[in-house]
Amino acid sequence: MKFNTYLKSCREHYLLTQEHLATQLHDFHLLFNGLDYNTVGRWEREISTPSLQKQVHIIEFFQTFSKSVFPCFETYTTQEIESQICRIGVENLLGKNKELILNFPSSYIEADNLKITQLKDSMHIENIIDIALSLDKEFTNESSQITGKKFKEWARDSSSFFLICEYKSQFFGLLFVLQLKPEIFDKLMNFELKEDDLKPEHFAKKDEKGCSYLLNFFAQSQKVSSLLYLRYYAYLIANQSTIHRVGCASMMEDGKKLIEKMNLQHHKSFSIKEDTMSFYQTSLSEVIVNQNVLKIIFQKGD
Repeated sequence: MKFNTYLKSCREHYLLTQEHLATQLHDFHLLFNGLDYNTVGRWEREISTPSLQKQVHIIEFFQTFSKSVFPCFETYTTQEIESQICRIGVENLLGKNKELILNFPSSYIEADNLKITQLKDSMHIENIIDIALSLDKEFTNESSQITGKKFKEWARDSSSFFLICEYKSQFFGLLFVLQLKPEIFDKLMNFELKEDDLKPEHFAKKDEKGCSYLLNFFAQSQKVSSLLYLRYYAYLIANQSTIHRVGCASMMEDGKKLIEKMNLQHHKSFSIKEDTMSFYQTSLSEVIVNQNVLKIIFQKGD
């Protein structure tokens, strides 16, 4: 979807004329000083396109009508939103990452054979959990006490989002996300509760307001990482009504760089043995309504 199309659909959805929209945007932010309905018309006809900075503020303006993070996407499914997002844009957003994203030669990967599924639906769930446990130990310098039993329980919880990528039935990547109750999320962020202390009653129910906590990520190649994160961004937008905040923690420098590229902000750091665990969090709006993410959503055609 082009931003021009999105703008027109929002304007019509909220029953605004081009003139009314121009006037209200002018009053909403100084960036729209001098805006008139002719310019709005040119935007909608794709004669011109507002800057990314203006696009962010236009979405923020429509938030005042709907109270949604990303207005006019509320009724889209994850699959529908995913089809709007540019995979190459996601790959560029994530960039290179030697610790979390390996350099498996893309020439060996046939894109049509890359399969993204939920872990609970995989025939190789036991093997993948073993891999996830090994990665978790490595990424936390052996400080993690999460068990395979817990991984399996979490993967089967209806609110969890445990993605895996397989290529010709072989493991190629994972992205595990928990939907936690806000008060539990806050305890994790303040190190009052550890990941291995989490219990089923700490998870937000599927339709309950909660916080998205990135538990684990790893990919064999940039192509795999971009597909996993493309699905995650689509999931965040599709579930915006139930996701309040997004957060995660990392001991790894490359992990921290990746987190910052997602626009998450440093919250606190704690010493664990001889290492430092850093916690990051921010609002869902900060994660999905920013210039970098708008590039990957509205510039697919480019």
